[in-house]
Amino acid sequence: MLDPTATYRTAQVVSASRAGQIVLLYQGAIRFGTQHLAWLERNDIEQAHRASIRCQEIVASLRGSLDLSAGPIAIQLDQLYDFVQRRLAAGNIAKEPKPTEEALRVLRGLLEAWQELATRPTAALNDAMFEPAPHPSVAAPMPSGTLVGAGSFAAGGARR
Repeated sequence: MLDPTATYRTAQVVSASRAGQIVLLYQGAIRFGTQHLAWLERNDIEQAHRASIRCQEIVASLRGSLDLSAGPIAIQLDQLYDFVQRRLAAGNIAKEPKPTEEALRVLRGLLEAWQELATRPTAALNDAMFEPAPHPSVAAPMPSGTLVGAGSFAAGGARR
């Protein structure tokens, strides 16, 4: 049987701009982090754990896709993702809401920034900014701060 929700979400991701896809990832991470808190409140530790792990996986994917040679923004994002991952893990291990709430505050701030970026006209947000990084053996040096990697979330390409 066809799941209409899954079909809708697939269409949403496929049709979204590259920045829009990043927004969807942040929204997913925030949704699972919020579910983690709700399950903790209900004292359903298993469901809380599952939601936290889903949130952590999204953040790990965002972090793992950063090209740290792209400049200081990528390095700052890496540090923020590290903080978020540590707080999510701490909240999951301790079964306490505070660390997860701290992580969610950071994710919401990043979501706001990406939502603003996603609304910019295509002239201001050129797809060339998001081209996948070529294999390192053939890559030309990139200008500092250049974002790469369309499906690679934030600052693109493989983590180096």
